[in-house]
Amino acid sequence: DFINEIYPKAEKESIDFGIMEKADNVFVVDAEFTWSDLGTWKSVYESSKRDENENFVVGNSISTYATSGNIINVAGNKKVVIDGLENFIIVDTEDSLLICPKEKEQKIKEYVSLL
Repeated sequence: DFINEIYPKAEKESIDFGIMEKADNVFVVDAEFTWSDLGTWKSVYESSKRDENENFVVGNSISTYATSGNIINVAGNKKVVIDGLENFIIVDTEDSLLICPKEKEQKIKEYVSLL
């Protein structure tokens, strides 16, 4: 209950600025590895397994036709047919639906604030 009440009121700030820059007990270790900030749909797309048409699909009953390069995430058991879309983000939740070109991914925060 506490989290549900307080968290939405908390100021949104990245861990870099909120904690790391103020900490005096942080250490750095030199290393070589691949890094991806999974905070964007693009980075999730790039690091995930895609189908034969380069669609990243999460959902139980999604059929695609002439569709490629999309991010498709559908909640629950909703049956979905997508035909003719290329390079879109399609996210369906219980109470909202987002459909936008992948090239406009940076506007998603703006869209979410509208909801």
